[in-house]
Amino acid sequence: MTGAGTVRHEDGGPRWPGTARCAALVTVNFDGEDLLLAEPGMAGRQKTLSVLRYGATRGAARLLDALDGAGLPSTWFTPVSTADRHPGVVRDVARAGHAVGLRGRVYGPLDRITGAERRPLLAEAAHRLGVLAGGPVRGFRLPVGEWPLTLASELADAGIAWSSSWHGDDTPFVLPAGDGRHLVEFPAHHALDDRVAFYWNVNPPIPAGQSRIAPYAEVLDNWLLEFEGCRREGLLFVVQLHPEICGTPGRIGLVEELLATIAGDPAVWRPTGDELAAWWTATHPVNPPGHPADVFFASAEVNAGGRAFPRESEKP
Repeated sequence: MTGAGTVRHEDGGPRWPGTARCAALVTVNFDGEDLLLAEPGMAGRQKTLSVLRYGATRGAARLLDALDGAGLPSTWFTPVSTADRHPGVVRDVARAGHAVGLRGRVYGPLDRITGAERRPLLAEAAHRLGVLAGGPVRGFRLPVGEWPLTLASELADAGIAWSSSWHGDDTPFVLPAGDGRHLVEFPAHHALDDRVAFYWNVNPPIPAGQSRIAPYAEVLDNWLLEFEGCRREGLLFVVQLHPEICGTPGRIGLVEELLATIAGDPAVWRPTGDELAAWWTATHPVNPPGHPADVFFASAEVNAGGRAFPRESEKP
């Protein structure tokens, strides 16, 4: 992966289209209130909740302006409960040409309910979010908790084509979804999540042990170093932003600098999530031999009795 030639995938094919050296995907998590509402100690704490409502009332508009200024597409992941509470923000996102992705019906763990319960819940949630967004929902990000073994199958049934929920890699890979289907996974890293650096907002802290606010310039340096590393090695750069965190008058400047760097580099492919999923499906429909995701699912299927994905006749 050195020199000026085409960056190659492990299977020998081109990793990215044309002469692109790397790919960058901008994502936004629009879920602030629901994150805190999931905490039992938040009952009646309207002042504290107002901290994260800032994302809907002020931060989202600034972030949309920054994306527009850079000319970059993005995907905004939101639980249906947040979208129902702030439908105007969802419509603004869609009207600006950005995608809306699903983050569950509410901000809660999906691994604590059964697949029979998840399947209709996810289908209903994807449909409802599509109505609010004015078009089909294709992307997904796990809200919290672990990835249930059959979740990819349930998401595919709901019309989802790709996810950005896992970690553990620097390029996309595929997750088996049963019946010969798969989801494309775009792994993300905590180092590129603004919540990790700037989450301290409430006193007493919710959740307990939350970090303090990091120096702004140092966080930007971290992001730019990660971007340069992805460009150098031909990888996928996935940034996670939150309007209530990065949409403040000061922090939005960090985002604008990062987006300008991405947008100004001709060697960077800047697709939508749907475009990236379609490219990866067409060019790399299977993972390299021994990929950790395949090892996990093969082991899990054995532990589940040899078959993890239900046949069509067995689905509720």
